[in-house]
Amino acid sequence: MSLFCGRRLVLQAIISPLLRHRFNPITLCADHPSPRNYLQYFSRLILQRSCHSETQLEESKRKWTTEFVDSALEKIRSEDKTFYSVSLKEVMKKLQCLSSANISADQIANLMKESPHFLKGKNMEPILKVLQDQGFEGSGIYEILLSFGRITDEDPTELSALLVFLRSIYRTDRKFTRVVTTHPEVLSLIPAKINARVNTLQDLFKSDDVLELTIMSPHIIFEDMETIQEKFDYVFHTMGISQRQMMYSNMFNYSLLHIQTRHVFLERAGFYKKIKKEKGEINSNPLLQDILGLSDKVFAKKFGKMTEQDYKTFAKYFAQEVETYME
Repeated sequence: MSLFCGRRLVLQAIISPLLRHRFNPITLCADHPSPRNYLQYFSRLILQRSCHSETQLEESKRKWTTEFVDSALEKIRSEDKTFYSVSLKEVMKKLQCLSSANISADQIANLMKESPHFLKGKNMEPILKVLQDQGFEGSGIYEILLSFGRITDEDPTELSALLVFLRSIYRTDRKFTRVVTTHPEVLSLIPAKINARVNTLQDLFKSDDVLELTIMSPHIIFEDMETIQEKFDYVFHTMGISQRQMMYSNMFNYSLLHIQTRHVFLERAGFYKKIKKEKGEINSNPLLQDILGLSDKVFAKKFGKMTEQDYKTFAKYFAQEVETYME
């Protein structure tokens, strides 16, 4: 065996233990395959591992090839020159890691199109291992990478500690998984910052309610506290709505102007008034989740039998009214 072939076999073993089971050393030495042969192997392997049936495999083969990846990478490079630092061989190896985590070929292709930054991260393998150790597989990892591709730049040890911390405060797998997969940017924070925000929110809501709020509206952890306070004060003091209704309305997902516009529209149309409980008034106001969550079209029709355009016209002039008031 030549020294050249010997080195090649060692490299194959390092790149992927699977190669030791899939390639015949004698054939390799005789044929001296080019690096592109290895890339084609990775491509076939990704297909086999990410498809659950022969039909799926055949359908994916039509697009998931080395040429497809090469073409996709060139398109990414044309939009962002920094991707020239990532080789095709590196990309194929990283895609193999993804397929090993049960991410489908279609999902991998979509990641390359919508969130390619993960390809530049230097910690792909250890980051995937950390996520898998915490119970994330397949679609869960896909959702995280799709929304937060830069996670592959994170320090694996710090990420592991953060995930353990999040699991400890959310207590159940369902809550923990939902927060991480729906708003994975939380993984860019440090435990101290999350703790500080949770403690601040406990001045407005009960402790258990705060955790539910961060699940339903995870970006409440990131949003400026002054903005959160303004929304709370308006809904609680101006509209007279309790924290319990706030909990199930997703109100923190909407802008303060949206909340004000919907409320004032109802008030001027005669569908809303602030209840004085001490006088025994019965609350016949719409639920906050309906006030904020309905589409413009449904909202306008339900409250006043108006058209969507009527509501949009009101919203336009009300925004000007608010702007003038702020001046």
